[in-house]
Amino acid sequence: MKKLSIPLAVLLTCLSVSIWSADHEVKMMTQGSDGQTLVFEPSFLKVAVGDTVTFKPMQKAGHTSYSIFEPEGAKPWKAQPDSEITVKLDKEGVYLVECFVHKTLGMVAVIQAGKPVNLEAAKQKAAEESAKMAVGKDRFAKELALVK
Repeated sequence: MKKLSIPLAVLLTCLSVSIWSADHEVKMMTQGSDGQTLVFEPSFLKVAVGDTVTFKPMQKAGHTSYSIFEPEGAKPWKAQPDSEITVKLDKEGVYLVECFVHKTLGMVAVIQAGKPVNLEAAKQKAAEESAKMAVGKDRFAKELALVK
């Protein structure tokens, strides 16, 4: 009988992907638990590189999730209105997220995967986007202040 030999490093790599990666949930809400309208909850999330984030619409209000800024080499995403989407954050850095329908009303979120290697560029993009908002102009800045 022949024994199957799998190098330990290959085995550990395969196991670490399934054991160590986590799925995080972000709710897309017309009204958040704090009474604020048009929010991602949580609106700031710190995850490990390789984790996934599932965006879930909680009401039929046209909510979407799409990345407007991501680390270099990361894959952008854009969900259809009122659709759940799961994205894998496989590049280290800061991701900026908006609801396409409600972005001018300040429905935004910030995700940090690993170290914030692109923080200054993220702040610049957030300032540009915030200038276009009718309300909630401080939301990106508030969430970016949590990045460490």
